Amino acid sequence: MAGPSELITAVEMAAASGIAPKRLRAALRAASLDWHSHNGRWEVVRGSDQHRDIERVMAQLTGGRVRLLSTSKAAQGACKAAIRDEHYVLDLCDAVLGLKAVRQHCFPFLTGDPDRRGHRKPLPVDGFYPALGLVVEYHERQHRERVGFFDDKPTISGVPRGEQRRRYDERRADLLPRHGYSLVVLNVDEFSHDRAKRLLRTPQDQAVVSHRLAGFIS
Repeated sequence: MAGPSELITAVEMAAASGIAPKRLRAALRAASLDWHSHNGRWEVVRGSDQHRDIERVMAQLTGGRVRLLSTSKAAQGACKAAIRDEHYVLDLCDAVLGLKAVRQHCFPFLTGDPDRRGHRKPLPVDGFYPALGLVVEYHERQHRERVGFFDDKPTISGVPRGEQRRRYDERRADLLPRHGYSLVVLNVDEFSHDRAKRLLRTPQDQAVVSHRLAGFIS
């Protein structure tokens, strides 16, 4: 059990980044992130996998301007790099398509596993282009390989985090086409990257995106 000094609440995280707590909680529900209730409050352990996931949501709400609260500098760097890489790839897609993606869009038919009360939260997609009926997902290393002991951590739906991520990726791949939407998944391995799978951002990246989205370029 985590001690009081190790826990941080949604209100505290929101206040540190200038986000309205109600807005942050709504975004976290939409992102299907796990929380642990303590004395009636939503809390997570500082520096945990859930904590870094929540920081990513906060960065999306603030356009990347977020005060990271993880205790590990390495964890902070990895979190910020992951946020920047996803935004970078979607920015490339916007440039190639000449359209602006709706980021973190939720479809009513795309939901996560039920929690203990049977409630299913929406599963957001990285980028949605309504005019094209196109969804673009950027998959970092954790979508294709095991990432430490965090993949074994239990989730609210009763399966390990790694298994839940695999299920949700498959769910998007299955349900989006069935509802008439095209799905393009761009993987980190398609781009030049360093040993930690952070993108190097070379001139060839736009060519990769252009090739993968060729069928949607007018």
